[in-house]
Amino acid sequence: MYISDCNYHRPKSVAETIEVLNSSDNAAILAGGTDILVEIKKGIRQHSDLVSLSDVSELKIISEDKNNVYIGTAMTHNEVIKSDVICKFLSCLSQACSKIGSEQVRNMATIGGNICTAASCCDTAPVLLAYNASIEIVGKGGKRTIPLKDFFVFNKKTTLKQGEIVTKIIVPKPAKGTGVHYEKFGLREAMSISVVSVAVNITVENNSILNSCVVIGAVAPTPRISKNATDLLNGSNLSDLKEGSEILEKIGQAASNDSIPIDDIRGGAQYRRDILTTLTQRAILSAIKNIK
Repeated sequence: MYISDCNYHRPKSVAETIEVLNSSDNAAILAGGTDILVEIKKGIRQHSDLVSLSDVSELKIISEDKNNVYIGTAMTHNEVIKSDVICKFLSCLSQACSKIGSEQVRNMATIGGNICTAASCCDTAPVLLAYNASIEIVGKGGKRTIPLKDFFVFNKKTTLKQGEIVTKIIVPKPAKGTGVHYEKFGLREAMSISVVSVAVNITVENNSILNSCVVIGAVAPTPRISKNATDLLNGSNLSDLKEGSEILEKIGQAASNDSIPIDDIRGGAQYRRDILTTLTQRAILSAIKNIK
């Protein structure tokens, strides 16, 4: 399999990247290339121009301020995993990145590519949604910032317009008393695509759940917040959230009810629903253990 003829660009800045994208009718961004190059080789997609982000240093920074952590979208998964800032404030994101592909893939694939591919089974999106992340988008008309939950439209479809790129992921620093956990079920121990995934973020005050977010992945066209599971979890008493408890099982079932899984080669719809019920409960218990 070969890559079809195209123009290859290596801009040095975001501004130059936008300029190149807007001068072509059929350009595509090349970040790590672990998805797009495979699809081009398979003939699934064709582009007249490929615009590499490998020289855009603005997109390769992880920083923080008093309220947020900022992640450049060209950071590879292994760079995210090894970041002291991520490990300190967003350890669950590091955990999710470590579950993506192989070591070689994590050395190339980027966090921006993972969310922009917008696959229902992507690993970083559920965690970032649970963290209430936003993204910065830059295009010819300037910058805009939107909640990540408004970015995904359908499987592999986003609100990104032609000539725009996602430049930054903005994640609020978790409040004191917060625990976050990510659970992924695949068909093998390593390098597996998610069959079902769950991310849970809880904030505790006076021994009860003050705020929470339950996000389910690979069981709908996009990663999505389970409103019913989240609503049930909010206000729950920590002492009631034990393995086998009635409230925990209800929350797991609520997450399953919010899913709309498909039948495919990795598992049937009911199989996914059953796993999701259990995985949600497991993620909640682990999030409680991770409270800081």
